[in-house]
Amino acid sequence: MRVLVFLILLSFSSPIIFAQSLSSGMAPVNGSRLYYEMAGQGDPVVFIHGMALDNRLWDSQWASFAKKHKVIRYDVRGFGQSDRAHDPHNPTEDLKALLDYLKIDKAHLVGLSMGGTIALNFAANYPERVSKIVAVDADIDGFTNYTPEHNGMFDKIIYLASHQGWHDEEQAVWLRSRIMRLYSADDKAIINLSEITADYNGDHFINPRINPAFGTPTTLELLPNIKAPTLVIVGEKDEESIHRIGLVLTEKIPSTQKVIIKDAGHLSNMDKPKVFNKTVMQFLK
Repeated sequence: MRVLVFLILLSFSSPIIFAQSLSSGMAPVNGSRLYYEMAGQGDPVVFIHGMALDNRLWDSQWASFAKKHKVIRYDVRGFGQSDRAHDPHNPTEDLKALLDYLKIDKAHLVGLSMGGTIALNFAANYPERVSKIVAVDADIDGFTNYTPEHNGMFDKIIYLASHQGWHDEEQAVWLRSRIMRLYSADDKAIINLSEITADYNGDHFINPRINPAFGTPTTLELLPNIKAPTLVIVGEKDEESIHRIGLVLTEKIPSTQKVIIKDAGHLSNMDKPKVFNKTVMQFLK
């Protein structure tokens, strides 16, 4: 039902996109299935969401980018409408299988938080398949210099979810955290984030064993191997740990630009969508 309503609304608000063959489906990948949506024409751009989120994270980007690009957004395994995760898995290999299924040889990758890790890890392992990377408020495996606040926040939410499940109280704690807090977003984005959080199953907090696993070497170790031009975006008000990671990315990736989006937090694309969209579009040119 959610997909049907989305498609109906999109047909009224953006007829150009509809004319460019919007499609969605379930792609079989590595013994699982990933939900995806695709629209537009031009150089492909793949949007990858973060932890405890889903493809709706990119609602404010979808129509704008589809005017000039073939846009793909999907739910990482264990999130949204994709199959739930039962074991550790490599989301880089899932992304490769999805692109193979969609017959996309090369694409720009735009990933936020966990999605940034997936984009960077994929670019390091499959450089011939990546044009440019946008790492948004990225977190990366192998990084350890987190603040006590960051570690404490995740320890708290994991404790609550593993003992009490993923209900209103746990969701409220998550939404109030520095990772999920919105600073400048409009009411539509705030409602969207609340709905995404309510629809998330909580599996990765209840059982962290099933979290995505990128293997070795870590993404941190692979950063110098990334050849694609990379744009690092960090929200000004994001947690200090993410700013530290942003510095590491600019130091270790050979070709990088860095942009700080003012008055934005960890979800900078939702806080400041117009600034975000303009910044990314200029970079992809």
